[in-house]
This record gives sequence, C-alpha cells and structure tokens, in this order.
Amino acid sequence: MEKVDYKNELVEIITSVRLGAYGSDNKDVLLERYIYNLKLSEAFYPALSLLEITLRNRICNAIEKLIGKDWLMQELNKQNILADKEYKKLIESVNKIKKAGKKITNDRLISEITLGFWIYLCTKSYKPKLWDKKGFFELVFPNYANNGELRKIAPIQNDLLAILRLRNRIFHHEIILNGNKTPKEQYQLVLNMLHLLSAGMESLLQNISRFETIEKQKP
Repeated sequence: MEKVDYKNELVEIITSVRLGAYGSDNKDVLLERYIYNLKLSEAFYPALSLLEITLRNRICNAIEKLIGKDWLMQELNKQNILADKEYKKLIESVNKIKKAGKKITNDRLISEITLGFWIYLCTKSYKPKLWDKKGFFELVFPNYANNGELRKIAPIQNDLLAILRLRNRIFHHEIILNGNKTPKEQYQLVLNMLHLLSAGMESLLQNISRFETIEKQKP
C-alpha cells in the first residue's frame, strides 16, 4: 500500500505561525520539533500529576492538624485562612460541583481545586496563617534539608511558581523547548520538588517515568 504524506495537511492544521516558534525554515524540521514537543509534554504528565496529588494532600493534612478536618467546608462558612483570590477559586469549585449535581464535600473540593490554588498557598503571603505555625513546614516538606538554617518558604515558592508556569504551557499545548531552562532542567525541578514532599512518590515516578527515554530523542 502506498504511504500517504500528510505533511502539508499537518502544517495547514497546526498553522505555519505556530510552527514558526520552533525555529526553522524547513517544514520537515518544524514538524519533527513539534512532535518532539508533544512527546516531551506527555512525558511530563506523570511527574506533574504525582506532584499535584502529593502537594495538595500534604497541605491538607497539615492544615487538618492545625485547625481540624473538613477545613475547606469550614472556610466556606467563614473565610479565615484563604485570601480573596484563593477564596474565589474555592467558590468556583463549589459551583462546578453543584453544576455536576453532586454533594459538596471536603474531599470533592480537594479534588476539584486546581494546582494553582495549592501552589499559591505556598507563597509568603500565607506565612502568618500557615508556614509560621510550629511544625507546619515539616509536615508539608518532610525531606527539606535544613543545613542549620531556618526553613523558608521563599525558594519553595519560586520553584513551585516555575512549575505552575510549565504545567500551564503543557496543558495549553504550548512549546516548552525554548524556555530559560532545558526540558531536562525543568523535569529535574519537578523531581526535586517531589523529593521534598515524598521520597515514596519520587521513587514511584522514577519507576514509571519515560522522560529520559523521550528526552534523548531530540531531533
């Protein structure tokens, strides 16, 4: 059977403007880089997924020890911890659950709320209500190396915000090859953060990840 060449069709659908971001005048090279970007984005998924699950559950467990279970339900009744931006995201999650015809529960809220919500809880603005509380940092990031210095949320914040930007680029089908960091450096950033959160999850990721194999396929 004769092999059909779909290159012109692919260029038309993807658009030459979007492909132009991959830095070549050669159509074949552009398509190879585009496909490589897709493969890399897919290879990031397990790392980002495990990071999101671990981060949100670590934070939730720490807050539960601080103020008790069902803290998000309590927050709905009285805005105590959350800043207005994060409280608005909580209300948006409530509305999505209601629209789906489901009962509002703490567990459903935890699952519905986006990664950005949890990452913004890890910023300096939440130091007085969360991170300055005794033992809170250690509950969320048990593998943070102290080295005789106070544990600070600032470097954690910067890395998490960089990971959020990466996650958003991947989920919005954007290029991740031309950033300030190489894909390998970006992946290591995610891996390092997962290590701070959970050595078990880090080990799981290393057992299932295809990132190193895909990354070596660079055209």
